Amino acid sequence: MDQVLYLSNPSGLKYYQKDFTRIYFGQEFCEKLLPSKDDLEKLGAFSERAGVPLTLVTPYVTDKGLLSLEKLIEFFAEKMPKAEIVFNDWGVFQFTEENFPELKPVLGRLLNKQKRGPRITNIIEQVPKETRDYYRGASLDVSVIAGFLKKKKIFRAEFDNLLQGLDMSGLDKEIKRSLYLPYLFISTTRFCLTANCDVGDTRVGVMPCHHECQKYTFNLNNPVMKRTLIRKGNTIFAINENIPEIVSRGEVDRIVIQPEIPI
Repeated sequence: MDQVLYLSNPSGLKYYQKDFTRIYFGQEFCEKLLPSKDDLEKLGAFSERAGVPLTLVTPYVTDKGLLSLEKLIEFFAEKMPKAEIVFNDWGVFQFTEENFPELKPVLGRLLNKQKRGPRITNIIEQVPKETRDYYRGASLDVSVIAGFLKKKKIFRAEFDNLLQGLDMSGLDKEIKRSLYLPYLFISTTRFCLTANCDVGDTRVGVMPCHHECQKYTFNLNNPVMKRTLIRKGNTIFAINENIPEIVSRGEVDRIVIQPEIPI
């Protein structure tokens, strides 16, 4: 079982322990938080000294963001031509496939179509088994989708630890699986309510970004949700520290540890 340390910032290297067999570095949720080449080089040097491979994690992007990300991927591929890259945008995958085919693509958790709505836990035990299995599964149990991934040489996919439990019994066994702990993402958007949150401006819209998400974290409480949700930047998370049975059954072979909210 791989144990991976997931970092969004080089300062997170303080969490590294020898038990970790890989490092994830990058950003899943916002193109305005892409790491610099200097940060990526720093992580690359550390992974080489520690003898653990480095995986680059990338977000969904606009056309403008893709231009910046392309330069970062090019730099990464030059330094580590056969490394893994987690993509959460099919345009990013296309760019990587066409230009750096030796990089190993990994399907990010934003693209696996898991059912993340926390209100599902209110009804999950009251619905038929077929419905429970549906809400605990993912799109990769559809043979056409699994076949497409394998055709594109995508043999690993990332998963969240759903609040309602997980069912991976129908997933293609040729596609390996990673499980993220303890933060699962609920939803994300380019509409960032954290931007401009501390200037007293009552307008709501797409505001200039000054990386307010690096200063503020908001807890969201609603009796319908039955648990506290966390807004960090443009993304809402929940915490699930329960280890699902699929781990003991060997249905995942990689645990991705997020010591901090990955934004």
